[in-house]
Amino acid sequence: MANRTGELLPEFSVQLLNGMTWRSQDQPAGSMSLLTVYRGMWCGHCKKQLQGLERLHDEFASRGVDLLAVSADSENRARSMANDYQLHKLTIGFDMSIASARALGVFISKQEKAIEMPLFCEPATFLINKERKLQAAWIASSAFARVVPDDILAYVDFLAQHSDRAPRGSS
Repeated sequence: MANRTGELLPEFSVQLLNGMTWRSQDQPAGSMSLLTVYRGMWCGHCKKQLQGLERLHDEFASRGVDLLAVSADSENRARSMANDYQLHKLTIGFDMSIASARALGVFISKQEKAIEMPLFCEPATFLINKERKLQAAWIASSAFARVVPDDILAYVDFLAQHSDRAPRGSS
């Protein structure tokens, strides 16, 4: 991973389905941002995780946490996935560059099935604080290991009570 907890995110941007652009160098609108990198429209494990984030969207928002899910999928694939999974609240980004994903420390896999992208990101989730620094990271090398949205929400609540602590993994 090119960066560690407590450090600024590498600079990159992602186009969003709502027509806007998300930039890692922009300060979160709320107190934090939760950036979830998902594999792609074909991934059933991603569907479960993204629907969990959708279900908890209002809970995260009430705590000042902006949610963003991105992949290397094209705009059409991301839009199809959002419609199929009924993701109406979650902000979705597309065409995340493999170079940006690598800079974040995300694992990259090669296409094995025709439905997959030639190169795609394995799951990763990053909690970004209001200073644009990495508060926490959950990075997996396969579809089967990923953080549960309810656990992230519990961690956000923990941080609200322990805001004076340095991010874990920053030593």
